[in-house]
Amino acid sequence: GMAAQRFGAAPVMVCYVVPYFFCNSWLVLYTWLQHTDPSLPHYGESDWNWVKGALCTIDRPYTFFDWFHHHIGSTHVCHHLFSMLPCYNAVEATKHLKAFLQPRGLYKYDATPWPLAAWQVAKHCHFVEGVEGTQYYKSFSSMQEGSTGKKQD
Repeated sequence: GMAAQRFGAAPVMVCYVVPYFFCNSWLVLYTWLQHTDPSLPHYGESDWNWVKGALCTIDRPYTFFDWFHHHIGSTHVCHHLFSMLPCYNAVEATKHLKAFLQPRGLYKYDATPWPLAAWQVAKHCHFVEGVEGTQYYKSFSSMQEGSTGKKQD
């Protein structure tokens, strides 16, 4: 384009293309980890309701990145339930929401560091078997396992 003609291909790659791909890759990874975990159910039409759907997310620690993103990774459950809540209130609101949801088994949190969590999710969350009822992610390797849980030859 015009920028490459004026400034050269290398500066455009360094100043635009590389940051663009990094930023978008990070956003996809972040979003994927917020909504993907073996413990998160996927509801079919007969089982779904708004609250169940809103609770199908998981809070994770993202170290210093969480601060850069207004804590959306560690307050994502709260965000799903109260999407109009200002981000500067999300940490405090999450404390109270967690105190209410956790005793009921409704709050999802995974303390696994995000690089390891990404590896685990990539390894174990490949598909759901259907669109009816309540489904959980399965891995491709589970297709090869028998009733004993061992891989078949």
